[in-house]
Amino acid sequence: MSIKGVLFHPVKEPCPYLEGKISVSENMRIDEIDDVDLEMLLSLGFRHFGEIFFRPICGVCRSCIPIRIPVGQFSPSRAVRRLFNRNKHLKVALEQPVPSEQNYELYKQHKKRFKSQVFDSYDLYVKSFFGPPYFTFNRVLTVRDGGKTVALTHLDVTANAMSAVYCYFDECYSHCSPGKFSVYKEIEICRELGIRWLYLGYYVPGNRHMNYKIQFKPNQLMRKNYKWIDYLDSSGNIVKP
Repeated sequence: MSIKGVLFHPVKEPCPYLEGKISVSENMRIDEIDDVDLEMLLSLGFRHFGEIFFRPICGVCRSCIPIRIPVGQFSPSRAVRRLFNRNKHLKVALEQPVPSEQNYELYKQHKKRFKSQVFDSYDLYVKSFFGPPYFTFNRVLTVRDGGKTVALTHLDVTANAMSAVYCYFDECYSHCSPGKFSVYKEIEICRELGIRWLYLGYYVPGNRHMNYKIQFKPNQLMRKNYKWIDYLDSSGNIVKP
């Protein structure tokens, strides 16, 4: 299947990640897409909320850097094993996405910590995270403590790629590091399923909410001409060209 949709003119707006800067993004609405085409778009630095796919094309700035984990090279460190042991009471499941008012409330509570835009209606939340229905690759990673949802990560999952779209969690469980725990569980699931890449979105060094992604290693960054390069090895050392 070829990609079917509409390519929009580049959008200029205040940067959501770096104060005082203007972002320029390439945007398109996709009406039909299969797993292979999604993998291609991810490899070119695209992200999406619902049917709207986007990537930054700011030119000089280049501070929003796509980052991904080569899953086959990952080996859990002692710190990761300790995190898993500390959270052994939490149950993790990769599930089909089913929207609920309860999860929307969890999302809104999470977003109070940030200045970024909130999907301020339940319908928009559903459209952005649970649709369109023909996107067969949509999944959620749910972390529960008994019957209580602690964290939820919206994912795209194909045979060769998993992409973390957005994660939100109950701040009362911050001592469990639910965001970090979810990423390491995603890596674990990728290894079990034979998935090659885990895409983590954009690493933005100047934004404290986006610069944490570099801690997951080994990793690759997309640089000029949409070329992926090895950046940190499994020990956290910069890989020499």
